[in-house]
Amino acid sequence: MQARTSLLRLFTLLGVLVLPSFACAAEAEDADRVALVDKVENQAQVVSASGAATAIVGTPVHMKDELRTGAGARLQVIFRDDTVLTLGEHASVLIDRYVYDPDRGIGETVLQATKGAFRFATGRLKELKEKKIAISTPAADIGVRGTEFWGGPLDAQYGVLLLEGEITVSNQAGSVTLSGTGQGTDIPTPLDAPGAPSTWPAEKVARAIESVALH
Repeated sequence: MQARTSLLRLFTLLGVLVLPSFACAAEAEDADRVALVDKVENQAQVVSASGAATAIVGTPVHMKDELRTGAGARLQVIFRDDTVLTLGEHASVLIDRYVYDPDRGIGETVLQATKGAFRFATGRLKELKEKKIAISTPAADIGVRGTEFWGGPLDAQYGVLLLEGEITVSNQAGSVTLSGTGQGTDIPTPLDAPGAPSTWPAEKVARAIESVALH
């Protein structure tokens, strides 16, 4: 009986010592995580250098990962500063760079939206003193100043719609600034300058939002 009690004490002690080690190891392994999959509909993937993983709620996202969606799919991820990125179907976005260091007051989000439609809403990163938020698309680059907007193909051209805040849309042919809620710009081809800002009709806005809406 005494031997059994001693063994139980030994196992308990080992458990106390080993469990924190596993916890620390898990934290260390995921120290470079920049976002988590929050919602997913139909087929979506998180593609890293080690291969493609089916996206499910809770799947970690790291720098240089590519987010991909299939037919009829939606994928939403939340970054460490609560920035929210939502993808529509047949979309692809590369997490090129992400830094969030509130202690030092610096942050950076750089994404490459190479295909499909997306919706982007800046989180706490916009409150930092030194920050850079930029998204490149097939038609133009978008400079973000703490805002929410939509981008993607619509009506046989590329469109960008401002939902809140202010953004600059530019390519080699020209640049425009969207500063009013509901303002948008259309870009027929990457060789064309972004069109003059205009208030999109409610019907057009609805179609844009629906392309990334989660149901």
